[in-house]
This record gives sequence, structure tokens and C-alpha cells, in this order.
Amino acid sequence: MENLMFTPPVFKKTMFKRRHNRFAFIALLGCTSMLAGCALGPDYEQPQLKLPGQYHNELLQVEGENIGKTQWKDFYLDPQLQPLISHALAQNLDLEAVRSRLIAARQRITITDAALYPKVGIEADAERSLASGLTNTNPSSEDDFSLSGVVSWELDIWGANRRRSEAEYANYLSAQESLNLATISLISDVASRYYEWLDIEQRYQISVNTVALRKKELDLSRLRKANGVISGLEVRQAEVEYQSAKVTLPDLDFERGEKANQLRILLGAFDYPLQPQTEADLIAEGELFPTQFNVGVPSEMLSQRPDVKAAEQALIAMNAKVGVAKTAFFPKFTISGSLGRESDELSNLFDSEGVTWSLLGGITAPIFNAGSISAQYEIAKEESKQALLAYRNTVLTAYFEVNDAMNSFRRSELAINAQQELVAASSEYTRLAGLRYRNGVASSLDLMDAQRNLFSAQLALSKIKRDRLLSMITLYRALGGGITVPEVETADIGRD
Repeated sequence: MENLMFTPPVFKKTMFKRRHNRFAFIALLGCTSMLAGCALGPDYEQPQLKLPGQYHNELLQVEGENIGKTQWKDFYLDPQLQPLISHALAQNLDLEAVRSRLIAARQRITITDAALYPKVGIEADAERSLASGLTNTNPSSEDDFSLSGVVSWELDIWGANRRRSEAEYANYLSAQESLNLATISLISDVASRYYEWLDIEQRYQISVNTVALRKKELDLSRLRKANGVISGLEVRQAEVEYQSAKVTLPDLDFERGEKANQLRILLGAFDYPLQPQTEADLIAEGELFPTQFNVGVPSEMLSQRPDVKAAEQALIAMNAKVGVAKTAFFPKFTISGSLGRESDELSNLFDSEGVTWSLLGGITAPIFNAGSISAQYEIAKEESKQALLAYRNTVLTAYFEVNDAMNSFRRSELAINAQQELVAASSEYTRLAGLRYRNGVASSLDLMDAQRNLFSAQLALSKIKRDRLLSMITLYRALGGGITVPEVETADIGRD
């Protein structure tokens, strides 16, 4: 037998003739109401984390606004990219699913909070019965009609329902932060896929131009061989260079189609038109993002990164569930009552003599449960501990993600300058080799070698520019930038 349940008899009108019984019952209600002000279990206290005062890389510790607090339209300045992000925020299917989960989480709060209040209903019954002729000398049918309002209420003396409400509200705030995180992720994914697609488009165009140039060189080599100027070896070398450039086109063509499809998935559209940028569309690389900004200090992550805030709300929910588990050790108090009318004739149902009412109080207390309640309480404490560890790990991961993003940005800054110089040197080398070749001073092999180096340098520069853009996007995302949904008021967390 797990629980001992004591249910006092129904208090009907005749049972309240003695005044002291009435006073005793009222006193009991008063005591339970006073006890309802407490809630068992630990109240939440934010963990004290010893965060470093600065990030490891101080390259971006400059004057300016914390980039993590900047709205995405003030960060992504590319006029070709902004419409894509706006379209994705309105049409992305995964983001819409997260919004739906947030709405459901809000409704779960209403369900949980309903347990804090009495349940009020109405009951109506109509019965006609006939006694057996074997047990009654003069059996006849009898009618019974009743209409009454009923009230039931489980007194939240130990705060179980309030702790459940606290946990559900924290889950709702966690769902809100999940929506924020999904929004940030979508914005950065659209920007990343867009610039990756542009990089492939650019490398594809570089390859097309190189193939066309080498085809001309091959045709010229064949003409020069026909005139006895060069040997067949040089023609074969020109053909190898031509085919080497041409073989890059199928893979690049597949990649640009694949990236375009990935971008359309994020946009939630089958046929969103994507057009490569023309020379008139291009803006200076330095104008794609803000030129002056800083990354703030690590402690600001706690209020900027949605994943950190979601992990803290999960910790709050688990802390509240410890209180819920603790209340299972104590008795439960319930009160129910009804007030209505009863008559054997429907026409007399509202007669003044047909009033009926009842009041019932009950206590359910655990006595023996084979350790089940204790086990549930220990599980709740361990789950709270796990949530704390997850929160600390989220903060630690966030800190190093920002550091890694800063290091990636610094590396791309250094690499892009060196690669631009390499492209400039390769272009000049190719120009001089072409002049020497046309003047008969240098062989075609020298020219082909110069063209090969320039081709490789141009492809590498395109990738490095892409990596620099992606490093900016990653840094912005790591700092929690890009939130567009309204913040939820959190002042009533842990409300009584």
C-alpha cells in the first residue's frame, strides 16, 4: 500500500448545526492558506563563473560598438545580400517550425498555471428509475432531476504547482532563446552560402577565361609549328595546359549549382532567382561590413548569446523540478464542494426547498512506496547538476568559439594581403613572359609556366577572400549578433 488516504465525510447541511464544527473547519482553511505561501526546494541563484577579463586575441579590441549587439541590417551592408536574408527570415521552413514550438511552449505555461486555481464546473443530471416488482409491492417509476455547480481545488501548500509553473516558464524562455539562436544561425548560413556561391561563380569565370586564353595559345602554337617555328613538343605542352584548365570546369559547374540549391533551401523557395554580381553590382570588400567595431569582453556573452541564455533557462527549470520532487514527501490537501438544486419534478427544480450543497476535504499522505519518492528526488537533483554542467560547458565553448573566430579573421587578414601581392607579381610575370615570347626571346614553356602560376594565384585569392568574409560572419555569429525577434520580459522568473 503506497499512500494512506484520509477523506472526511461529506459535510451536508445537517452536519453543520453545531457552530464549533463550522469554526474548526474555517480555522483549518485559514491555516492551509497561510502555509500556501511557502514553496519547497532551492530558489535559483545564477552560477558564479570566473570568466577571463579579455579574449586571448586582442586584435579587435578597438573603439566602437560591440558587434554582437548590432542588428543584422547594420552588419551585412551588401545590398545584394540583404533581400536574401529578409526572404529567408520570412519563408524558411525550419525557422517557422521553431516559431511553432515557441507558441506551444507558451500554451504549456497556461496549462501548468491552471493547477494554481480552483476548477469550477457545472453538473446536470436527469434520472428515471423503476423498482423491481419482486421486491416492491407497488412498483412505480421515480424521477430525479439535479443541477449544481461544482468546485475542486488542490491546495498548493508546499509549492509544487508553483515550482512546476516556474519550470514551465523557464522552458518557455528557453524556447524563446532557441528561436533567437535559429534566427542567428539562419542569417549567418544565408550569408555564408551566398558568399561561397559567389566565390565558386568567380572561380568558374576565371577558369572559363583561362580556358579561352589557352585555346588561343594552343591555336597559335599549332600555327607556329606549321610554319616550322616551334616543335611538336611545345604544341603538346600548350595542349596540356589547355586541357588542365578545361578539366576544372565540370567540378566548378557542379559546385555552383549545389551551392545555389543549398541557398534556395534556406530561402524556402524552389526557384528563387540567383544572379551572379556584375561589375556594376560589386562594392568594395571593405564596405561589406562595418569597418570599426569591437568584440567586447567575455562576460557580455552571458547576455548576448542565445545558446548560453537557453542553457541557463534549462538550469532554472531543472532547479525548480527539484522542488517539485521534494513536495512528494508531504501530504496533499484537496477541497471540493457543490451547490445546486434537486427535485423529483423538473418544474420544481428551482423551488426554494430544493437547495442542496456539499463540502468535502481530503488528505493524501505517502507512507510506503519502496523508495520511489526518494529515488525521484535524487534523480531531480542529479538532473539539476547535469544542467549546471551543461550551462558551464556552453559558456566555455562560447568563449573559445569567439577566440577561434578572431584567430580565423586575423589569419585571413594576413593571408589576403600576401595573396594579393602574389597575384600582382604573377600578372606582371605573365605580361613580361608574353612580350618575350612574342619577340622570340623566350619559349612558349616560359609563357605557359607564367600563365599557370597566375591561374593558380587567382583561384587561391578568390578562396582567401571568401574565407575572410566567412570569418567575419563566424565572428558575428559567435558574439550572438543578428537577433531580430523581440526579447521576452524575464522579471517574473521564479514568481510566487
